[in-house]
Amino acid sequence: MLIVDDSIVMRNMIATLFAKDEQFKVVGFAVDGANALDKIVELQPDLVTLDIEMPEMDGLTALHQIMTFHPVPVIMLSSYTEEGSKAALKALELGAMDFFQKEQLFQKSRNGVMIEEFLLRCKTATRKKLFLHNETSKLGKEQSIKMHLEMLTFLLKMEEELLQFHDELKQKIKQQNGLLKKFRKEADQFRYMEWQGSLFNRFGAKADEAVGKGPRDVFPEELADHMLPFYQAAWDQEAEVIDFETEWHGYYYLTVLRPMKRNGVISEVISLTVDITESRSMEERIRYLMNHDALTGLPNRHGLMKWLEDAIKQRERFAVVFVNLDHFKLTNETFGHETGDRILQVIARRLKNNAFSEELSVFRVGSDEFVGLVKNHSESELDRFVNTVMQSINQPIRILDHEIYISPSIGISRYPQDDQDSETLIRYANIAMDYAKEMGGNQVQYFNSQIYAKIERRIKLEKHMRKALERNEFILMYQPQVDLLEKRIIGFESLIRWDSPELGRVSPLEFIPIAEETGLIFNIGKWVLQEACRQNKQWQELGFPKVTIAVNLSSKQFYDHSLKDQILNILKETGLEPHYLELEITESMTMDVQVALATLNSFRNMGLKIAMDDFGTGYSSLSYLKEFPIHNLKIDQSFVKDISINPTNAAIVNTIIALARNLKLVVIAEGVENENDLKLLQEFHCDMAQGYFFSPPVEASKVPDLFANSKTPLHE
Repeated sequence: MLIVDDSIVMRNMIATLFAKDEQFKVVGFAVDGANALDKIVELQPDLVTLDIEMPEMDGLTALHQIMTFHPVPVIMLSSYTEEGSKAALKALELGAMDFFQKEQLFQKSRNGVMIEEFLLRCKTATRKKLFLHNETSKLGKEQSIKMHLEMLTFLLKMEEELLQFHDELKQKIKQQNGLLKKFRKEADQFRYMEWQGSLFNRFGAKADEAVGKGPRDVFPEELADHMLPFYQAAWDQEAEVIDFETEWHGYYYLTVLRPMKRNGVISEVISLTVDITESRSMEERIRYLMNHDALTGLPNRHGLMKWLEDAIKQRERFAVVFVNLDHFKLTNETFGHETGDRILQVIARRLKNNAFSEELSVFRVGSDEFVGLVKNHSESELDRFVNTVMQSINQPIRILDHEIYISPSIGISRYPQDDQDSETLIRYANIAMDYAKEMGGNQVQYFNSQIYAKIERRIKLEKHMRKALERNEFILMYQPQVDLLEKRIIGFESLIRWDSPELGRVSPLEFIPIAEETGLIFNIGKWVLQEACRQNKQWQELGFPKVTIAVNLSSKQFYDHSLKDQILNILKETGLEPHYLELEITESMTMDVQVALATLNSFRNMGLKIAMDDFGTGYSSLSYLKEFPIHNLKIDQSFVKDISINPTNAAIVNTIIALARNLKLVVIAEGVENENDLKLLQEFHCDMAQGYFFSPPVEASKVPDLFANSKTPLHE
């Protein structure tokens, strides 16, 4: 099974369903449609579960690509598409075998019947596999027996024609590095009548000395004792063919015995022995790869599940420590996949070095995901181990001329207090890890009910947010920006709000990070640009002053190559002149200086205004700041708040204003809440301000009142 879903939590929840039936084996995960196509080629799965709503390449596009280039049974899963919807019907039309809603599978009270039906329908789908791949795991004994039986049958079609095939038989034996022997039983003793092939040299025997002698005369006693019971079974006709394996001095051999009859009586037995060392090594290699990760050598998920089952049976206390590397995808893309693989090998080795006793085992369960299982007797022991893991991973990794720093996000669940089911314990540790990552990474989080509630909240927010745009649940609020010298409104900042009928008012601080992570930010950001430009043009047509409307860009929007064309189209559609639109960026977006410069210059050439928001909280270099084509510098409200009673903040604000004046930038102070702070900003010669002292963010319908109360004349 290949599981394709953009949510790591959902990928693991789907995997837990398949783990309920030993017939299923999850061989990999993919995070989007493009990744799924690569994984299908690499892993050759029997069945793919495919999420419909994904960023980069959605499920329907991926399904079309799969059915065109790599046909394999696909079952579609969705949280937001109903079974009878156009998208669901389109999926079936494109070739999907089945369709399920995730809510039916993962509702809080698990529906056992539905899960059983899901697994049954998955089995039905696998029977329709379009192309069967070679099962290399059959390279062992059964395949060897079949191959050599076919060879014997071909060469010995009829015993009367044996001489006719003699030369061909010799050639086949030579090709197979084999040994052909004929023996019969005389006076209760087996005697060799013929030897062919050079393989007997390995046993320390000579062909001309073997004819006429028995096994004990030719082979070492240990080998002879091993062979004789099989010789007797063949002579007694216990089966049409007798086979057995022999190991000698590091080599493995397969011997096939075929009794030959004349007039209904066994006259002799033909024995064919071949070297199967290579196929045995392949079999062992396959068995190893099934249970180990090829890149790091660590045990994989199969080994993890066995360890957990054994520990739970023995009722031993243990902890599941889920380790994920922060920003590994970015590191991989920056330094290349070869360097990324070496980083994973280094991390795996560091984790193994912490496995100082039988009390700890380490597994690799995903691209940059590891699980440590710790048998512990106290919280302090567990804390010591986790601190050691954190310190070892945080050490710089030196590869070629690079010194690379990697940090982990770690989630922990414990047996038996958190749960007594192995799959649930892994899921809880994974959830705790996700929470550690959401909190900024490079930290440890223990699973608890509060974290679980937050993750459930996140899943619920994502689910409703996907429908919020088409249901018109987003609104824009507008906060005025005031010229401190003329005391008039010269612009508005547009601020998105989400009023959900089911969830109530949801803070942007809560839903914007989810939108960025899931890719929904592209559609939401486009809507904000359209609505802000439309509203500003409408105010102008109603005769209100022509002012600037400011729109905040997310980092993903900023680096989207289609943003420039998108803005041009919006300005054309709404009729708003470019210099009345201001794009707000943050310092963190300019970390890639060359790309940021090119993007900002393209905005300037379009006639747009550019503001740097939250200045002072990021990492901009002053040497680059003077190069950026920005018009306004917005001082973050964390510095502006209470500057009249906080000398340190006052000094910082004064310095930023002086810096901006030297760079010929307009300064906007955010978060002005009282008159004393305002007076001090005026003393510092700050150009503009916004905050609750002037007005909180208001709906569009309230903006005319703000204009009316402003000293700005209503008509230019």
